[in-house]
Amino acid sequence: MNTLAFSAPSIFMAKNKNIIMTALLALFAVAMTFVPDLAYAADMFAEGKQEIIDSTGKDSTLWFSMTAVGLAFALVLGFTTKNWFAAIGGFFIGMIFMNVAAGFIGLA
Repeated sequence: MNTLAFSAPSIFMAKNKNIIMTALLALFAVAMTFVPDLAYAADMFAEGKQEIIDSTGKDSTLWFSMTAVGLAFALVLGFTTKNWFAAIGGFFIGMIFMNVAAGFIGLA
């Protein structure tokens, strides 16, 4: 017989579960008050923002290469699986994701 199960402290028993969860929630709430306010941090890339947009925006070589690689992958996937709807659909979904993500991060 394993005596390890009988030597567990009573704080971990099922009857004290609500008390433990309440204490952990209170501890978490107190810990969150000590988190620094990072919402007012300075923009580290403010000087180079236009350069970043020029390097990775929709008219850049990076954007073109990502589109070309996605199209090549869709062609390979279509040839190997013979599921052209999934391959072309995956390419279009990838392009939609790239356009939406670029709008969110400010590259559009």
